[in-house]
Amino acid sequence: EIVGGNMTALVGHSGSGKSTLLNLIPRIYDSSSGEILIDSQKIKNLNLSSLRKEISIVDQNITLFDDTVYNNIKYAKENASKEEIYKAAELSMCLDFINNLENKFETLIGENGVRLSGGERQRLSIARAFLKNSKIILLDEPTSSLDSSTEEKIEKALKILTKDKTTIVIAHRISTILNSNKIFVMDRGEVIDHGNHDQLIKNSEIYKNFYNRQIKNN
Repeated sequence: EIVGGNMTALVGHSGSGKSTLLNLIPRIYDSSSGEILIDSQKIKNLNLSSLRKEISIVDQNITLFDDTVYNNIKYAKENASKEEIYKAAELSMCLDFINNLENKFETLIGENGVRLSGGERQRLSIARAFLKNSKIILLDEPTSSLDSSTEEKIEKALKILTKDKTTIVIAHRISTILNSNKIFVMDRGEVIDHGNHDQLIKNSEIYKNFYNRQIKNN
């Protein structure tokens, strides 16, 4: 059970099922058994577009188009005003790199944003989520391969984005884990433990091992 308006973290070794669980919520694929309910409604009974309208996904596999920065942000909300798009860019920490581009918001970024860095593409993904302003945020945290100043900007943007939203995050950072209201520990496709960090460190051997090996040293 995931409480609305809170941050819930999924942790576990690679291949434990975290991304699969995240992808079941917007019905990127359907569950083979069991049911997922949002506000007591089975998601299989909901219209797909109305379900996805309330969900934003921020992950490392953002799809960008060979178009302008402006239109790539606007993709999240076709009827968005110029002010809304500029505000989303500001909140997602995009303005610092957009203002350095040759044609600012009108710069063409190439197929899948090939002319941008990984951190810049990630921030465009966050800008789309700000613009969409959905109630549920699904977040696969960016990799630690980003430089520390970019990572700091992304972390700051995500903190604003997820405030008071129902957020489910595949957590790679200590800060995210410690700030999560609830943590689900996954192993081999199953949820094997849940609780907050302090509870799990005391009571879950698998979480303690995972935390010491994977997280603490990052």
